Amino acid sequence: MTTTAAFAQRRSEHPDRPNRIKDELMDCRSWMVALAALMAPVDWTSSSLAADCACAPKNCQCVSPCCPSPSQPSPYYQAPSDADPQAPMVPMDDMPMADDLMQPADNLPPMPSPASTFATSTQFASASEGVGFRDATIGDFFGSTARIAGASYGNTLPEEGFNIAVGGGDRRYKISENVSPIPVDRWFVNYNHFSLPVRNINREGVDVDRVTLGLEKTILNGSSSIEFRLPIVGGLDSSQTLGGAGDQTGVEFGNINLVFKSILLQCGDQSALTAGLTLNLPTAKDGQLMDGSGGTIASIDNESVHLLPFVAYYRQHSSRTWSTAIMQLDFDVNGTTFFSDDGGGNRVDFGRYQEQNFLYLDYSVGHWFYEDCCGTSFIRRAAVIGEIHYSTTINDTDLANAGPAASDVVTNPFNRIDVVNATAGLRFQLGDNYLLTAAAVAPLKDGENQLFDSEIAILLTRRY
Repeated sequence: MTTTAAFAQRRSEHPDRPNRIKDELMDCRSWMVALAALMAPVDWTSSSLAADCACAPKNCQCVSPCCPSPSQPSPYYQAPSDADPQAPMVPMDDMPMADDLMQPADNLPPMPSPASTFATSTQFASASEGVGFRDATIGDFFGSTARIAGASYGNTLPEEGFNIAVGGGDRRYKISENVSPIPVDRWFVNYNHFSLPVRNINREGVDVDRVTLGLEKTILNGSSSIEFRLPIVGGLDSSQTLGGAGDQTGVEFGNINLVFKSILLQCGDQSALTAGLTLNLPTAKDGQLMDGSGGTIASIDNESVHLLPFVAYYRQHSSRTWSTAIMQLDFDVNGTTFFSDDGGGNRVDFGRYQEQNFLYLDYSVGHWFYEDCCGTSFIRRAAVIGEIHYSTTINDTDLANAGPAASDVVTNPFNRIDVVNATAGLRFQLGDNYLLTAAAVAPLKDGENQLFDSEIAILLTRRY
């Protein structure tokens, strides 16, 4: 039926409402204009973009749906011509009428709360754009500060002492080590090489290599997650022999870490405030300090539990630039005991050393400078990341007996310390699900505020 015939028929059916057809037509045309605007939000003035559009694959994320062209005309538009200067309208029978539009139902589900809204959006982003998967921090920290000294160990000055040989000498944990405030399903492997962060019982500097195996699983509809970390440390051997040959190094399991985090506040899928708690458990081997004849001077009972609450803020400044700020506290709950066997099977405790509490402040910013928008190459993205890390003690050091002699002590000889480290790295997204990060860490202070000479980090992450 032609447009003229449709108007005539409706006028004959409703002689008392001559303007209704005109109003309906205007409503329908307005509706179609709005629909067309939603379906084609791209500015097609760029000839290069329009030229590439026809040959772009469907999975090409950098090209929007193709613009109307003579070879693919829009079903709701016909170009004017000399014979017909005014483009004909779509037949009325093919256009939806105002009465056909669906009206809101009375039983719609309630709007989700802000937390659940962000959980849903981050799940979607993690699956498609990678928020929480791609934008993790790198880290910087090695936290061994206590030293042992005394007559039983060949010296009397704590500042010339050696480090506690538990978990390779690397016992503390920091949440900024390869983490995103956004919960995500992933597993990861971190490798960190520290240059001369500890001393053995002969007061010789020792390098430490740490491999961390980690698994994170989201819960509560993606708004929270639980994370498990198992460090394997090549550093100080748990058995140290005074005057013994070699560097006295070994490879051992460190203290296991359990991390819980949850989103508190959010603003769309652009920013989020997260809080959580880390539990550092004393799963590493106990230490043994022996004299040259093989007798035990003292044993170290690895029983210290650390609680590390934290808050983190994530901000996505653009599709390529992001930043993360983290504040964390580290509390030693119960300390570490130094003891020996009196020869009759009885344990003699020398003293209990409780490590200093720490405050950690970390800021990380990254930018994806390369992006394969069509998703066909092996390297999908490449980013540069810069971080600044500040770690400081928030209480005075403890002092405890660490051996049979009165001068045998364990303490932080420098008391308060303020550590500032800078991290720079490159990150590559390999395929859809892998991240590879290479980074270097440089201390910005010296003396007692420099916990190691340098650090190299290699991080591999896979989402699932």
